[in-house]
Amino acid sequence: MRMKNLTQKQSETLLKIRDFITSHQHAPTLKELSKLLELKSTSSAQRHVEALKKKGYLIGARNYSRGLSIATSALSQFKIPLVGNIACGQPLLAQEHIEAYIPYSGKGLHGKSEGYFFLRAIGDSMNNADINGKNINDGDFVLIKQQNTAEIGQRIVALIGNEATIKRFKKGNGHYILEPESKNPNNKPIYIFEDILIQGVVQDVIKGGE
Repeated sequence: MRMKNLTQKQSETLLKIRDFITSHQHAPTLKELSKLLELKSTSSAQRHVEALKKKGYLIGARNYSRGLSIATSALSQFKIPLVGNIACGQPLLAQEHIEAYIPYSGKGLHGKSEGYFFLRAIGDSMNNADINGKNINDGDFVLIKQQNTAEIGQRIVALIGNEATIKRFKKGNGHYILEPESKNPNNKPIYIFEDILIQGVVQDVIKGGE
């Protein structure tokens, strides 16, 4: 069945239900959903739920009591914001505005979907990385989980001054290393001798031509 477009509030309702199910392993009650959506009455929440059921995004029994589930065909409908560009070569000025929303399967997300964003890769310094069997080429969309810490060896988004870049996070003797993973020998490591500002950790890649 072809999915119909959702209103902004319906999209928010679907995301809140999804995040609640992910965290609690069951759907929220109408009262809980109303609180999550900051609605004054449960009738408003019920109206959004019924609209999502009619459009095929939710499956639920008539007697609504934690009986909702998200339709498998709707999982790919979650939209993650695309926030500016990211340098995979020389760092590029980070743009803190949402350019668009990119549909992405909810199966690839862990925790609240609000904690994820996409960045567009620029350059070739990560074209030899293996992210779920895919590398990062110029124009690809990189899924980032927003967090300010990372483990050594992870691919991170690091902020250097007002510029951001994706690199593998490593540690040297008294310094950090932002290491490229590239077929191009002109891409060199960046050495950081102070606290590094981490913006997030790479989770997945959508190829620019997909």
